[in-house]
Amino acid sequence: MRSLIVVACLAVASNAAAQQTLTVLSSNATKALIQELGPQFEKTSGQKLTLVFANSADLKGRIEKGAAFDVAVLTAPTIADLISSGKLNGPSRADIARTGIGMAIHPQATKPDISSLDTLKGALLTTSSITYVEQGATAPVLRAIFAKLGLTELMNAKTVYADSAADAVAEKKAELGFTQISEILNVPGAMFAGPLPSEVQVYTTFAAAASPTASAAARQFITFLTSGQAAPVIRKKGMETLPGDRLPPIAADRLTPAQREAIDAFKAARGAEVSGPFHPLLRSPELMTRTRAMGDYLRYKSALPPRLSEFVILMTAREWTQQYEWNAHYPIAIKAGVKPEVLEAIADGRRPPQMSEEESTLYDFCHELHREKSVSDATYARALKLFGEQGVMDTIGITGYYSLLGMVLNTARTPAGATNGPLLRPQR
Repeated sequence: MRSLIVVACLAVASNAAAQQTLTVLSSNATKALIQELGPQFEKTSGQKLTLVFANSADLKGRIEKGAAFDVAVLTAPTIADLISSGKLNGPSRADIARTGIGMAIHPQATKPDISSLDTLKGALLTTSSITYVEQGATAPVLRAIFAKLGLTELMNAKTVYADSAADAVAEKKAELGFTQISEILNVPGAMFAGPLPSEVQVYTTFAAAASPTASAAARQFITFLTSGQAAPVIRKKGMETLPGDRLPPIAADRLTPAQREAIDAFKAARGAEVSGPFHPLLRSPELMTRTRAMGDYLRYKSALPPRLSEFVILMTAREWTQQYEWNAHYPIAIKAGVKPEVLEAIADGRRPPQMSEEESTLYDFCHELHREKSVSDATYARALKLFGEQGVMDTIGITGYYSLLGMVLNTARTPAGATNGPLLRPQR
């Protein structure tokens, strides 16, 4: 009799857990997607959802302040940052979709041509006002475009910030709105005028992850968002499906003894949790340990001072179009003394103006090494004079080490973390 009572109690508890509402925090860019997929999940799973929408930066702030939730669907860099800070469960993370940036106009407005950089500039010059989310994913892309076109001051004067650029245009608070295409297509009263020109277009990936204390139902919802059932809805809502992280963090209960040993060695040496390229490298524990050991020297003890070491690292990240490494080292380089305008030029694939003699020499050395697979006598002589034989070898070592990490990250498709620095577009 007692055992029957226990079984009955467990059944009641199980049913109560199944009915517990899951709170989903979603970016505005994925609002229409979640609004359609949410009820489908409720119908098939019997699980109730509470949906909360805002821009990714706003929701990140709420999570950091302790807001209760079960699943977050935000920009991939935001998800990565929250995983790093322990606010999200890393192994639960999954890429959902990506979308580009577009222009929104009121349906009664004349549609401007923005098919090229020149016509986009013309539209910006003639409009009376623009709008975008000040802290949103679109903001750094637009500001980089304005700077490129020499329109920063003018566009600052014309900008009306809003919580939703598409809604602001629909309400006639501004003539032109810039935001994720998926958001524009799903706001009544806003019309999609077209995507940014290909030479300045940047795609934003959106990912989902569960809170550290979320139930199994939260992971089930994330799995549903990546299922074949979700794919046609993703495309209908103006987004693109994409492959996820090929080699994501390994769940603690699935680690082998060798992997646990490699993680312990990493923590002891670096005083930090495993991150970035070391998650995929963990599939080969000894390679991870030996790679980390090489990095311990090249990152922290090489013959190059931090300013020049970080310069070489970012040169390498640019060569491999490796956004994770760029994002990780951009703020470190700025703090070490590398000028932002120098890094802006490197990100854009241009030779930076006003470099120091040391930076100019390293730029030529690394550029030749990457592109020509060797270094000319003249460039070698300059580097030897400035840095000596050890400095030359350490420069090669840093370049090779971060090329290895770039290959690992690109192959694994490891998502990039957030940064205030430039976005790396594919080099032509």
